[in-house]
Amino acid sequence: MGKILRINDKNNIPIWFMRQAGRYLPEYRRLREKKGSFLELCFDPETAAEVSLQPIKRFDLDFIILFSDILVIPYALGQDLQFIEGEGPILGDLMDLEKLEKLNFDKCLKKINPVFETLGILKQKKKSKTLIGFCGAPFTVMNYMIERGTSVSHKKILDFIRRHERKAERLIHILQEISVLYLRKQIKAGAEIIKVFDSWAGILSEKEYEKFVILPNKYINDEIKKSYPNIKTTFFPRQSGRKVLKFIEQVQCDILSVDEKYPKELKKEAKKRDIILQGNLSPEILLTGGSKMEKKIKEILFDFSKNKHIFNLSHGVLPKTPVHNINKTIDIIRNYEFNKSTS
Repeated sequence: MGKILRINDKNNIPIWFMRQAGRYLPEYRRLREKKGSFLELCFDPETAAEVSLQPIKRFDLDFIILFSDILVIPYALGQDLQFIEGEGPILGDLMDLEKLEKLNFDKCLKKINPVFETLGILKQKKKSKTLIGFCGAPFTVMNYMIERGTSVSHKKILDFIRRHERKAERLIHILQEISVLYLRKQIKAGAEIIKVFDSWAGILSEKEYEKFVILPNKYINDEIKKSYPNIKTTFFPRQSGRKVLKFIEQVQCDILSVDEKYPKELKKEAKKRDIILQGNLSPEILLTGGSKMEKKIKEILFDFSKNKHIFNLSHGVLPKTPVHNINKTIDIIRNYEFNKSTS
């Protein structure tokens, strides 16, 4: 499984970046102009595979992540989806819950079959790299479905789970079921690691977090492990704060992505549970670059030096990030002398 097997080698630390394929790369922008819409790009297996491999060819990163989007699940469930330049995703009306519950999820996923074809191509081309498949966590996907796009206030989703709690539970159940099926199909197609992005986990109260973040993610992890015990599972309950400690108590994942703010006990707890920590350079610092970036990268390497660690960001690469800042980051990591710095 590529470099993940050498995770304890402190002089050979694995690296990849969330949203590592995308608009900051000139080769991506050229392809995107040719294809037109973002969804067309996602659903063209040859092109999506080429995009997935662009950062590998340029930077020789250790992991290939499938080029797709977390919102292909609502699209598969019949919710209209468009990506508008400068606005982001725009979703249509949500189908009645009664109709959603009666859907055949296998049939729904045929609508996004190109995703599995892309993974098949990447499996053939990945060489020694580790191939990551992914989905959005049920709460985060539900957030977009109810808000019908990106939101700052999250008023609609918070009203929905507080005023229509039973309906929210039913929708979460639908999403966790189709997510498990979707991830199993990704694994069958070639994914060696699966990652579950819960980008909006941090907006919930503790009680809501238990119900809408921990329990659905636990269900996904447990179901994947039942079917594929050797597949590595990664979760990213973004901006969870201290709630992340309860998360790893219940979600027995292999890898946990962390953002910039996490409780000091996390590193000790992760070590005790043999969880690999992944993160956590700020995308804004990566964008700015310079001596501040270099200092922060070294701080992160030192901070996580006693844990199993995959170097990554605290969220996705920003579109205006200079390519030379990525190169510089990789160069610093690969030339970092752990023994000298941690003695």
